[in-house]
Order: sequence, then structure tokens, then C-alpha cells
Amino acid sequence: MNDRAGIYERLTALPYLHAYRQLIMGAVELDVFTQLETPVTAGELSGRMSWNEYNTLNLLKGLYGIGFLERDGDSFRNMPETSRYLVRGKPEYMGGVLSFFCGNQGMDLGNVARQVKEGPKPEEHTQRSMDFAAYGAAMRDAQSGIRQQELLDIIHSLPENSSIGRILDLGCGAGCLGLAVIRDAPERTGVLFDLPSMKRLIEETVSLAGMQERASVMTGDFTKDDIGGGYDLILCHSIMLFAIAGGPDFFARLRMALNPGGLVVCVNEGIEPDYSGPWDMILGYMAFNLQGMPIGVLKGQVADMAKAAGFGPVENRTALLSTGTHDINILRKRD
Repeated sequence: MNDRAGIYERLTALPYLHAYRQLIMGAVELDVFTQLETPVTAGELSGRMSWNEYNTLNLLKGLYGIGFLERDGDSFRNMPETSRYLVRGKPEYMGGVLSFFCGNQGMDLGNVARQVKEGPKPEEHTQRSMDFAAYGAAMRDAQSGIRQQELLDIIHSLPENSSIGRILDLGCGAGCLGLAVIRDAPERTGVLFDLPSMKRLIEETVSLAGMQERASVMTGDFTKDDIGGGYDLILCHSIMLFAIAGGPDFFARLRMALNPGGLVVCVNEGIEPDYSGPWDMILGYMAFNLQGMPIGVLKGQVADMAKAAGFGPVENRTALLSTGTHDINILRKRD
């Protein structure tokens, strides 16, 4: 549910939301939508996939009931948007990112009433959700499909796109986002940077992509260690919650690492200072806040620190991406 629905409408939907998510994620796990590009009956689908016919029909009726499928008699097929986002292999496939975030323990608020009564008690499972190296291949899936396409759409919209030669993906996770930007132009090269514990995962990603000649790996703590230089573009995707603690000094280091005319693209939360929204970003960090780990970037924080570090006017955008409502801050080095 979102903040456009009335309170009554949201409350009446509440008991059914867990089942709604379970139904969709079960279908994603089965990869059922890839089988529904053309009309198919429950009997045909269950026979093809060796599933139980009775519950295959229940699944299809459920997905039809919530608007993900269309139906003609006994045959079912994807709705156009379902096909766009949930058929494996399509450029905007969302199955990987949904599986990653729906299964992330950091999205579980735990016992809210107890925490309000007793105060913050950091939970091991939520802290463990910040151990990104432990996610391995799941993180690679989460950075594929729709998230790569969203980032490329942002980069393509920049007037500097054609002049970007060397990039840095700072806090790259599995490295798939930076690799997508590098691969997007034939002469483009780049550096994928994350913690030492992520090195093996990133190198494996580079190898799987066959990009060893164009992408290199650096490791360290980007809040204090050397990040290299000579970049035309630095990507800071979902890392500002860690970086803003360094204040303008961190942004000054970014600026020093850029070539003249270079830019930084930051994708971060952009929570309103009075916490009036976005609702998804507020809920996304609620588990950490309840447990005494106040994180989440406020709208304006990135722009203010960047300007203090010598960047020119900051271009600010807000967009609904596959991971929620984000601010996109574009920092340009003018000299």
C-alpha cells in the first residue's frame, strides 16, 4: 500500500498483505511468468513443469485475481506490465531485486511494541543484514535486470554521457551496476571499489561478464582510503548513508578524484527532514532506527555537503525506482 490510499482502505488491506507478497514471490521462485507469455491452461502448465495441477490452477487464479494475469476461459497469460517486469531475461526483470529485498532480514521490524516499551536492543540478524559479502550471488541477481536498466537510463539522460571514458563504482556491491555502465560504451573502462571482504565476489562478477580487460577491482574503506583518480564519472549508488558521516571532506575527496568536467551520480534515500515521506524509504530503515542505528539520508544533505566541498550547482531529481522512491543527486566538477 502507499500514501495515496485512504487510511480506511489501507487498514482493510492490511491482513492480506503478507499473503499478497507470498503469492507473488512464490510465482517468482517458480518462474511461472516466463511460462505465460502465450495463453496456457493449468493442465498444460502443470504437465509441462511437473507441478500439481490443482494447485497450479489455484496459483493462476490468485495471480489473475490480483491483476497480474489476464484470462480467456481456462487459459491464462501475462498482463503487459507483468511480462515487462517478471519474465526472466528481459531488460527490466525485477525478480532478482524482489527476491533480495523481500528476503532481507533488515526489512523485518521485529516486535515493534516491545522495542517502543523497552528501547533499542540491537538484533544480531538485522546487523547481519549489513554484511553484504554474505549475500554472494543473491546480490548479483539483485543488481541485474531492472536496476541496471534504471541506472543506464539515468546515465543516458546526462549531457556528459558521450564523454564518459573512465568510471568508479564506489561501494559497488557485487559490481553489476558499474559493469553495466562500462559495457554501455565500447571504449569505457572503470574501477569497482568495495570492502576487502567483497573482493572475491566482485572479481567473480567481472570474470562472469568477461570484462577483465576493461574493469579492475580496488578494495578498502571508501570513507578514508585512497579511491584512485582520473575518473569522468563516480557512481555512488545507495552508499550515502555511510558516506555522509564524513561530511564535506568526503565530497572533497570525490571532487579530487574527478577529471575536469567530471561528475558524481548519487542515488540515495532523500527522506524529508520532517519525515513526511517517502513512505517506502522511512519503512525501509525503520528496523535499524528502532534498534538504535539511526541511518537514512535526509533530502538536501548530499547537495549541501557537495556544495560545501566545491561542487557547482547540484542537479536534484526524485524518481520511483525498483528499490523505492529515491533522490538522484548529480554533482559536477566545473574546473
